[in-house]
Amino acid sequence: MKANLGTQLTDIIIQTIEGIIALHGSATLEQINDELIVRGLELGFLDLLAKEHNDITPFLLQNFSYNEKEQTYSIAKNKGFRSKLDVRLRIRFYLLPYLNRCEREGKDARFDDIVQSIMPLLKNGTTPAEQTILNVLEDIGEHYGKDCWRVKTENHPKFQWEADAGM
Repeated sequence: MKANLGTQLTDIIIQTIEGIIALHGSATLEQINDELIVRGLELGFLDLLAKEHNDITPFLLQNFSYNEKEQTYSIAKNKGFRSKLDVRLRIRFYLLPYLNRCEREGKDARFDDIVQSIMPLLKNGTTPAEQTILNVLEDIGEHYGKDCWRVKTENHPKFQWEADAGM
């Protein structure tokens, strides 16, 4: 892809794909294509992308993890983001799974533990201040007990799936 489209355009495509994956935790081919179309129109590269790569699936399979059962793409395990995404989006990407895992395991998610767990994962780009993590946490989580956090009901995966399904 870099040979055909150039490094700068390839970087924009990777950033777009990683952004949609970070926003949803994973993304379908349709979600990725939709986002690439919008971004391609905004930045004026849609014609080049369509001419050079009418099927982006091989590129996705080579660069991202594919869940055949869910038919979704995600960031490969033990790999971070290759592009520089907004810090709040990166925090959200790592924060939701951490809170969900704590809930599933019956553990309290205390703020200091949250920061200690996700800070090393945020090494791509600028390392955020604890206040930034707290701001994102307040957007997607709710405080309970003594310094404990959990995912807000409307951000909980089970309820999100039901909302997406129109239930």
